[in-house]
Amino acid sequence: MTDNLEETNFDYVVLGTGLIESILAGSLSRAGKKVLHLDSHQNYGGNWSVFGFRELAQWVLDRKQVEVKESSTDKTSISYDQNYASNFRNVELNLYPIEETEQECNTVADMDKNLMDNWLKELDSVSKKNMFVDLLKASRSYNLDTTPKLLGSRDSLVETLITSGVGRYLEFKSVDDIYIFDKESKSLEKVPSSKEDVFLNKAVSLIEKRKLMKFLTFAMEYDLNDTLLEGAQDMTYIQLLQEKFKITGKLQEAIVYAIAIVDDKTSSEIGLERTHQFVKAMGRFGKGAYLCPLYGGGSEIAQAFCRVCAVYGGVYILNQPLEKFIIDQENNEVHGIVTKEGQEYKCQKLITGIDYLNASWLPQKKELGTWVSRAMVVTSTPLASADKEDFVADGLSYAVFPLGSDAGNTDEPIYCNHQSQESMACPKGQFVTYLWTSSKQDAVIKNAVDMLLQDKKGHKIFTVFYEQRVRDTKGLKLPKNTIPCGDPDVSLNFQSAFEEAVEIFHKCEPEAEFMPAAEQDPDEDY
Repeated sequence: MTDNLEETNFDYVVLGTGLIESILAGSLSRAGKKVLHLDSHQNYGGNWSVFGFRELAQWVLDRKQVEVKESSTDKTSISYDQNYASNFRNVELNLYPIEETEQECNTVADMDKNLMDNWLKELDSVSKKNMFVDLLKASRSYNLDTTPKLLGSRDSLVETLITSGVGRYLEFKSVDDIYIFDKESKSLEKVPSSKEDVFLNKAVSLIEKRKLMKFLTFAMEYDLNDTLLEGAQDMTYIQLLQEKFKITGKLQEAIVYAIAIVDDKTSSEIGLERTHQFVKAMGRFGKGAYLCPLYGGGSEIAQAFCRVCAVYGGVYILNQPLEKFIIDQENNEVHGIVTKEGQEYKCQKLITGIDYLNASWLPQKKELGTWVSRAMVVTSTPLASADKEDFVADGLSYAVFPLGSDAGNTDEPIYCNHQSQESMACPKGQFVTYLWTSSKQDAVIKNAVDMLLQDKKGHKIFTVFYEQRVRDTKGLKLPKNTIPCGDPDVSLNFQSAFEEAVEIFHKCEPEAEFMPAAEQDPDEDY
């Protein structure tokens, strides 16, 4: 980016087009503020990026070739590339050709020759080279999400998308099915998560079905003052299910890990509230309680809020390298930023992703956050459960490996998000399974992948493994008018990110309304 803007003074400069930053840019512009939104990447999304195969291959290559440099001692410098690169480790892309061949017959498009040359030493067979070229040709058919998440059908983000009109820029599909990895059968088993599922599920006995329906009915309209909950305030959720509802074993595991999305340490109050939210969300837009954004998750929602920002006068510059902050040392305030070309942009307040922060503002690396292990698995057949007649996961679903599974996750659950052409994640006839966990045990994600594909029917086309840092915004030594935005966390949905954005908005503009309702077209149906 070399063109300079005529306007150089703004109420807010927002650095990064991650989900939280983009929600803030859109909502602040909607509130009448002058917003300049900058990103040093050429694409939207930041740490929430969605890639075609070409972009994915380049991203993996960049992560492998990154050089670790000493942080600048200049306390005003912006070292975005270095900070971004430090967020990822152990990145690998693996290809799995169906047939071996010695004939190199696939030609590379001119635009891909440089990328292909850089990948040649990684592709150790002719079959892999040919496959890589074919994947590059089909690149635009992939929308591979680096931080996949779902929307609860009644989450506050969904309500805002509807009332504000932002939702008209987006498309969604209902996620109708839930699975849990069963330790005994060593396969995915369907969790009965609706009345229809309860009656059709063959793995749940009649007595357990009655217990489940009774409990879900209770959770729908529960009252903490109900006599049934006497003495439950000091219980964990597991204890509550066992002692008050006589729910144990597989059914208990399914409710805790797959429906409430909590763990064995969660309190009864939080577990009940999460189950309540799930039951209320069921059936709103489909059979299930969750929605999957099409064409990618956080990045696509971020772009929708960026469009709102632009509509209300916000200014965007992508692919803009930044040099430094303009800092008033006496008052400890950031007054603006300077680009690599020397252009200055002034602001009253700075909102920024952590990657743009000066190294002196950050804690030591070991205190900077935790790591989430992630995987993308692209297959030519859908995942299958032990009961082939009952289930073939060829649509949209999510799954959970509870604590203590054979994958080795003794400390944290593993989450899976299974997508297909329905969500525009991949070409027709292919399937994408995302897996992630904050487990600190070695090789957990790879073990889980092997377990899902153990019957060999889910033929792998390619896999990507990587670890991504989740950094804490608390305890940063920032100038007074600088507000950091957090990274994508390990949760299944977008709720925590949305709540962070709303909290920052009200901190910045306590008198303003967050994303007021848009004028509704009477013929428009949500």
